[in-house]
Order: sequence, then structure tokens, then C-alpha cells
Amino acid sequence: MSQKRKLLILSLFLCLSISSVFGTKSKAEDGSGEQTSSTSEMKDENAQRLESVTGMDEDGNIYEVDDSEGTLESSGIARYLRSVSLKVVNFRTKGNATTNYTEVGTGVSGYTNGAYGADAAYLGTSGGKVKFMLAGVVGQVDESEVQVVNFSEAKSVSHYKVSNGRLVHYITQNMSMTSGSTGSTLDNGPAPSYLSSGTTYYSYDGHYFYTNYGTMLSDYQNDSRSQSVNADSPFYNYFQYLPMRSKTGYSGAELNTIVNNRTSAGSKMRDAGNQFVSNQDIYGVNALLMAGIAANESAWGNSNICQTKNNLFGLNAVDSSPEASADVYASVNECIRQFSNGWMSRQYLNPSNWKYKGAFLGNKASGINVSYASDPYWGEKAAAIAWKLDGDGGSRDNGAYTFAVKDTISTSHVSVNVRNESNTSCSVVYKTGGHSSYSVLVLDSNPVNNFYRIQSDAVLNSGRTGIASGVGEYNFDNMYAYISADYVTIVNQGNNVPAKKELQSISISTPPSKTAYTEGETFDAAGMKVLAQWSDGSETDITQSAAYPSEPLALGTTSITVSYTFDGVTKTAGQAVQVIEKAVISGVEVNPQSVEMKPGESFTFGVLVTGTGDFSKNVTWRVEGAVSADTKIDGNGKLEIASEESAESLTVKVLSDADETKWAQASVTVIKDSTTPEPENPDDSVAPDPENPDTEKPDIENPGTIEAKDETTGIKVSGTMPEGVKLEVQTITQDDEHYEALVSDERVKSNTILGVFDIKLDKDFDFSQPLSLSFPVDTAYNGQEVIILHYYEDDGKTFTQSFTASVEEGMATIEVNGFSPYVLALNDAPVPPADEPADEPADTIPPADTTPPADEPADEPADTVPPADEPADTTPPSDITPPANTIPPTDEPTDTIPPADTTPPAFESNTPPTGENTVTPPTGDGTTAESTDVPPETVIKEQNKQYKGTSGDSQTTTVKEQSKAPKTGDTSSAVIWVLVLEASAITVLTAGYGKVRKKLHK
Repeated sequence: MSQKRKLLILSLFLCLSISSVFGTKSKAEDGSGEQTSSTSEMKDENAQRLESVTGMDEDGNIYEVDDSEGTLESSGIARYLRSVSLKVVNFRTKGNATTNYTEVGTGVSGYTNGAYGADAAYLGTSGGKVKFMLAGVVGQVDESEVQVVNFSEAKSVSHYKVSNGRLVHYITQNMSMTSGSTGSTLDNGPAPSYLSSGTTYYSYDGHYFYTNYGTMLSDYQNDSRSQSVNADSPFYNYFQYLPMRSKTGYSGAELNTIVNNRTSAGSKMRDAGNQFVSNQDIYGVNALLMAGIAANESAWGNSNICQTKNNLFGLNAVDSSPEASADVYASVNECIRQFSNGWMSRQYLNPSNWKYKGAFLGNKASGINVSYASDPYWGEKAAAIAWKLDGDGGSRDNGAYTFAVKDTISTSHVSVNVRNESNTSCSVVYKTGGHSSYSVLVLDSNPVNNFYRIQSDAVLNSGRTGIASGVGEYNFDNMYAYISADYVTIVNQGNNVPAKKELQSISISTPPSKTAYTEGETFDAAGMKVLAQWSDGSETDITQSAAYPSEPLALGTTSITVSYTFDGVTKTAGQAVQVIEKAVISGVEVNPQSVEMKPGESFTFGVLVTGTGDFSKNVTWRVEGAVSADTKIDGNGKLEIASEESAESLTVKVLSDADETKWAQASVTVIKDSTTPEPENPDDSVAPDPENPDTEKPDIENPGTIEAKDETTGIKVSGTMPEGVKLEVQTITQDDEHYEALVSDERVKSNTILGVFDIKLDKDFDFSQPLSLSFPVDTAYNGQEVIILHYYEDDGKTFTQSFTASVEEGMATIEVNGFSPYVLALNDAPVPPADEPADEPADTIPPADTTPPADEPADEPADTVPPADEPADTTPPSDITPPANTIPPTDEPTDTIPPADTTPPAFESNTPPTGENTVTPPTGDGTTAESTDVPPETVIKEQNKQYKGTSGDSQTTTVKEQSKAPKTGDTSSAVIWVLVLEASAITVLTAGYGKVRKKLHK
């Protein structure tokens, strides 16, 4: 079998397949299909068109044109070619005669006259049928009825151009003659903005335009309009698609004037304006559109039938003898009445009549034109005259109404239910039919329950539940219906209804109250206000309808998206958030893990809490194994052994408040020393040991005590030091990049900052005794307490010592074992209200027998924590402050500096210095130190080797600028600081002097 024959068989099969399709199944609002009409029923309502062929010029004038056959002589082989290429279908093969076709997709019969529109787009040939598009309809016609020619052989084809701002359609009525010599030139109204003057456009539906003929054919063959210049904005000629169930804005008298200015003295249309408007108001047929039809059908009231029979529309004319058989009317008014009532309202505008294809002028795809006239451009010609009449009257009618269109691309052919109410449970009054580009007049462009309220095409009964049979009278106010907004698209926004409100954007006018989150939390919209901006310029609060993410927030999220959807349009706005790492406690360590103590002594333990995220550093301390009720440990980890304690060993436990399954413990050996007398006045002084006298104790009164002073700041240091040693002090001002980090510690950030200094000695030396460091303070602060922070680095971690001292005679003095940056601040932070719990833990934790033994693992469950309601009668009164610098404690008040001989011996070289160092959060002034991993922007180097007994150069942290308070030794200004120094994931609270002493006293 030859390749050609194979292709022929395949084409025949495809043609038969297409021909078998008579419509598509409807959806929820679809009707039951489309009524078909037989070929014998299809006849032109005005058979005068078969007597002589007319054309129309751009000004609406009507004239006769040649009616001879228009076959192209050189077409020859073109009609036998089956491949789809750049070809044109010629319908003018029989002169002035009709040609029948079948619409693809619906199976509805149609007819056209090639003498009024010769060319059609060629979409292929199969099974003896030529597929084409002409005046909006996609159909199939017998191959013998038409001629397929190469595009290059046609001397002219129909096209559009923009002329003087108007869109003009140049219709070819004879392809064998050059453009302009035969054909119609129709005004389609103002040209849309996407079409340009000087460009030729092609279109066979009048809605989508192409600059290339081949591109147009490609889209048509693929049921697409994507390559058109207006793919997203189809053009609909206003008067051609305005439903007839509308009213002109002109009165009868005004329309008389307009028509009279266009007609000659003998025209039957003169003074007919009153009749058009009167019948419009009775039968619901637009007066201006009726005038356009009449002018086209009667050559402006001058045709022979019109002149002799008052027949403006050529009604009831028989094809064989149109003039003889045309109906005679007693008057022009009677002709207009019967046309309004009998032909329009009861037939062409009545959905129950087979002639109904939509209640608008239309073309061969939909509207009155489908059945009324064989001229494929009959509806466009009546609309062109309406454009002229309206232009003469001041363009009062142009764009006045809003209308929407179903199936703009002519592919779905869905028949949609028209209902009497805006829901799917009410009555269906009629169906649209499956015609594409079907237009409805919209009365309210804001849908109700997703239904548009429309002007009914049908005359409705009194309950609006169905069509009133045999009635032509129409009531504009009562005859309305509803159609689903899912099936129609508004293509013209008129002023008969408010402009459709479209969502333009949304914005967050007030941010939510909470914008900082920990990973795993969900977004909280409380406090947020969201506004919507609309196409009409209005703005509304849509907070309650806005949507936002509900899933847990991930670490690192910086913004969440708030959205709002209206009428299928979604707009979004972003809200900035911060999501930090989830706080997790990974472990707790106690330092030292073992210690020896005597009854009557005290010792402060250090703690290291590790974790991730912004975890809590708070811990709970407790002691186990004590016999005496006076043996206790406070919230800072300071253990005090009662003088009468008889237990040989104790266990100190520390638990994370955030996760009580994380805990650590230290063992305490209680050394019995019967030779040690009970002190008469217990204090923090260490009793002398006659057998092992402490020879290392410095005596600041003895010769060898050196004082070094910085003359610029007045800061001085005294103690056992080499001769000639000098004190070097650098004032760190608020302009210094390190200042902010140094004053951001929780203990001073809300306090008045008196000064920040980097202090060092110019000589390296070993020293085992603490040195006295004194800061000059304005005498206005005499009697007030100050907090002094000391930053140093050890083993890659930045530690912070905290001291307290009372200002006496303009000086604040502490005992230190090292130098580097110091921060001096008043102890004036705001105190929590009496009825609110303080941030500090209770001073003491009573013993609990339920604590796991010392050999149990550190991940013991939280049920080992003593109950919260356990009595705390061992807690010392809150108004008694433990002494400042000594171990064990004394009765000495905190506002005095104890003599040098009461200071305990220095610990080993890697221990932190002594002082009023407090556990975080501080509740007393026990000597503790806090350590953290070095923050990313904080690099406190080992500033001073004097931590290990040597002096050296000091370096400060990398910080930002901050202000400070007045009345300091360096005359800096006042400020309250709120930034936190610790930025790392590990915080260490270290108490005491670091390394474990094997013997507390020798």
C-alpha cells in the first residue's frame, strides 16, 4: 500500500471520529445539550440577500457589489492536498448562494453565503470534509462545496487594521479580486490598546488577533490562542455582543434626530426613533440595536420592500420571490412591533425556541446571526451601524453595560444552567446551549454565592421559576436570573453596575505582638492587623480571614508569609520573625568534684551547665548525708558545715532547673579536728594552726608592701609586689568597639555604669597573696554598694568574676589575683515587686532523702528533686548578707574590707582569684565565677598572666559602642545597658578558687 493511500485512510478515520462528536458532557451547572436543527430549517430571514449582494463601508453606507462566482482559476492541485499548510478556504464558489456546514463540537447545522464572506481559515481535510473557521464558528463542509487554495494564490483575505483609533475589519467578499475592490469595511469601535496603527492583523473569530497568518492557523489547529497578541484579553465588539435585553440611553425624540441625520428624506426610518424606544420598553429589545438591524436590512429604509411594504427587516420573504412574498405591514411602527415581539422576544431571544443561540447580534458561532442571516458578518454590520448612530449621539450607549462571555476560545461548548436564585438547589429557568462566546448581561459584578445576577434572556413567569410561554412582553425590573461565575468571564465593565472589586494587594499594618520564637513553636498572629487594598481604591481589614503557616517554625526562619484569597486571586505579605535554636540542656558539671572540709567551714562550689540554644543557666543545690540541721547549702552553691556536724562525708548535688534529669554531684569529706577550738565569734577568718603556721599570709603593714597608682584615673593597687612596679590603666569609653560586650552582663546591664577599664601591671612576677584594687568613685555615692565585674580567659573560656563593695570616702576596694578588663557599676538595678517572684533561687535547699545515691548516673530522672512544698526553715533571713571576702563566713558586714590577714591563702596557679564573686543568678556575695564559651564576636584573650602569678599585656573583647553614667573616676556619662555579653551555647558558673585543695587548712 502506498504511503499516500495510508495517509488517506488515516485522514478518513480522523474525520469520521470528529464528525461523531455532537457535544461535550456538562458539568454541575451544565445543561442537557443543544437542540439541533435540520438543514431544511436553515433559511435567511431576509431573502433579499439572495437577490443582490451588498457591502458596507466604514461609514455604514450600504451598496451593491458583484455577485459572480469567485473561484480562483489557478488553484488546481491545492484542493487535493491533504497536509495542513498555509492555505485558505474559498466559500465563494457558487456566486450568491448559501453553503451548509456542521459545527465541530456540537453537531449543530449552520449555513453561510460566500458572497458576503469569501475566505475562511483552513484547518485540514479529512474524509471528504474540509475543516475551517469562519466568523467564529469551527465547522466541516463538503469538499465539493468549497475551494482550498494556497495563501499565496489569494489576491485578498480578510484582515483588521487600526485607522484613526478605530478597529476596522476589511472583509473579503471575492478572493479573486484585490482588497478594496470588493468587500465590506466594518467599524468595530475604538481599537484596544494592544493593537497598533500600521499593522495588519488576522482573525477569523474577531476576538484574538495575529500578525502572522501561519501562526494563526497553528493556534486554530491546536484549539489554542496562546500565540495571539492578546492571549489573555479577548476583544468583544461592544454592540455586537451587548445582549438585546438592554436599553438605549437615548429617548425616542433623541433617536429620531440621530436617525434622521443619517437618512434621506424618503427613508422609511425617518422619525422611527419613537417607535424603536416604545417597543423596546414593552418587549425588552434594545432600540439602538433594532435601528442598526433595520438600517442594514433595508439599506437605511430605502430598499424596495421597505418602501412598498413598510417592511424594515425583509421579514417573511420567500427565497424564490422575496419582494412578492415579503410581509406587508400597515405601518413602520407595526413592523417594528412585530419584529420586537414575534421575531425577537418570542423567538430569537427565547431559550425555548430552536432559533435561540444567544440574545445578542453575534456571528456564526453564537447569537442571532447563527440562524437569522446567511451573511456571516450580519451581526457585525448591525453593530457597525449602532457604532455610527451612537457616535452621532455623543457615544452615550458605548460601554454602558457590563457583560460576560462563556467559552471564549470555542472549545468546551458547555451548556450552563440559568437559575432563578443564587444556589444550585433552586429552579433552572433555562439553559444557555453549547454555543461559544455566549454573552450575558451582568447586573451585579460581585457574585453572590459565586453566582452573577444577570438580565434574563427569556420572558419569565411571575414567580421567575420558568419561561412564560407565548408571551413577548418583558419587564426589565422583574426578569433577572443567576448564572455560575465559574463558567463566564466579564469582558466589558460598564457603568450599569459598580466596577467589580478586585484584590490588588495586602499589607501588614500592625505586626504581631510576638516575633521572636524558639524552633518548634508555631506562629502567633495575636496583635497582627492585615489590610487588603482593592481596585476601587478602598482598604479593608481582613485580619480574621488572612492565612498564615500553622506548622512548627524551623531554625533560621526569618519571615513568614501571610496570604489572602478573594475571587480566585491570592495576594501575600511577609512578616519578619526570628527563630532561634531550641534550648536543650546537655549536661551539668560541678567543680570541684571532691573537697575536704572541717566542721564550721564553708566552701562555694562552681557549676558548668552546657546546652544548645538560649538555655537556662539556673540550678538547684542540695546537700545529703548531713546529721545536723545547720549543715546547709544555699542557692549559690555555698556549703556551710555546722560546727557540731558528726557525719564523716556529705554529698553535694546540683540539678538543672530546666531539665532535672541533668545533674552532677561532688563528695565532701568532713575532717574531724578535735584540737581546733570552736571559735567564740565565728567569721570568715581562718583560725591559726600552731603546728603549721601560715607563713605566706601577706601583711600590708609590713615593709615590702607596695602601692602603685595610675595618676590619670586614680585607680591604685597595693600588696606584696616588686619594687618599682607600675600600674597601667586604659579607660574603655563608650566609643570603643569593646564597650558594649563588657557592660552587657546580666548583673550590670540595667545598672548605672561608672567606668570600664583595662588594667595591668608592667612587670611579670609570682604572687600568692591577693592584691587590693581600689577604684575612685564620686563621693556622692558614699555608702552605696557597687558591683565590679572582672573578665578573664582560661582554657578557651571567658570567665566573669563578680565582686561587691561599699563606697567609702570615695573609694571602692576589692581583693584580686589578676588583671584585665573591669567594669564598675552601681548596684541600682530595679528590684522586682514584692508580689512577684525574684529571679534568684532560694538561699537554701533543705536536704532530701529521695536524692539518688552518689554512684547513680547523672541522667537520673527528675523525681529525685525535693518537693516544692518542703519547708525551708533553714534559709537565712533575706536581709542578712553573707560576708564579702572570707572563707569561712564571719559576722563582719559586707560594707567593710576585711584586713589582709583574714584572706585565705591563694590557690594553685590556675585558680580564679578570690573576691565577692557570685553564682548566677546572685543571691549572696560568695566567691564564685561564671564562665562561658567565647562568643563569636568576643575574644577575651588571656589578658593577664597574673592569673597564674604573672603580669602582662591585656586585651579586651570585640564589642560595640555604648554610653555610661556620670560621677565615675574617669568622668564618663551615665547609661543603662540591655545587651547580653554571653552569646555562646555554654555557660559555666564557677565558684571559689578553681582547683581543688586537698587540704582546706594546713
